Amino acid sequence: MLSCLKLPLTHDPRGLEADLNQISSDEWVNHFNDRYYEGEWSGVALRAVEGNSKQLYSDPAKDGRFTDTPVLARCPSVRRVLTELECPLKSVRLLKLAPGARIIEHRDYNLSLEDGEVRLHIPITTSPLVDFFLNGERIVMNPGECWYINANLPHKVNNRSNADRVHLVIDCLVDDWFRSLVESASERVGAPVVSPPSAKPRIACPEALNGFCSLVFHDFSLQERLREVMDEELFINLVLRLGEERGFNFSEQDVKEALRAKRGAWLEKWV
Repeated sequence: MLSCLKLPLTHDPRGLEADLNQISSDEWVNHFNDRYYEGEWSGVALRAVEGNSKQLYSDPAKDGRFTDTPVLARCPSVRRVLTELECPLKSVRLLKLAPGARIIEHRDYNLSLEDGEVRLHIPITTSPLVDFFLNGERIVMNPGECWYINANLPHKVNNRSNADRVHLVIDCLVDDWFRSLVESASERVGAPVVSPPSAKPRIACPEALNGFCSLVFHDFSLQERLREVMDEELFINLVLRLGEERGFNFSEQDVKEALRAKRGAWLEKWV
């Protein structure tokens, strides 16, 4: 299963940035999923259900009603990008993460090669101080590049720069053309899968979870990584992964029982 892959498509970021200048400030709307970000995360739909430029939500129940919005007519560089994609297009959006804002770790669903529908990211304005993490690994995407991202996997973004981070985000269907594009990109890079960090020797003992908890309480960086996860399933998966990386052998059931023993833990950011 691919975590992510840079596709052999490159676009002029200057032209895409010029398109941004055709969009007025009042056309950007706040992202609908306000539980999963802090600061300002906004967008403009370029292709949406019934052509509504303020409709950021890609409604899977309305597949046949995606049409271009009036904003796309003012974005010639984006239109050129879309003509190069020979697969069926669904949602097309510009998404902007303001300076100091962050998207909390979350997962989207049914957006992978295996599902037959994928999400592509084309950075327009970004910075080395933008941290994009996918399944615990930092992915660096440069302006003009086109990336397939397996959005089913946990991902988060932190904009530590003093400038807006803007991506062109495209949802499209997987067909023979797209599969051949992926095969071509895979052959170029040789190893497209983002490999998980190698695990250290495990400590197998009944108190493994308590040992990991003790480590967390003395490691501020671990506290920060765990504290920002809002979803219980994602939190449990992250605890398991971080514990395994550090040699602690405990199970998913161990973590669930610990959370049940203190039912208000999620209100206290899992502490």
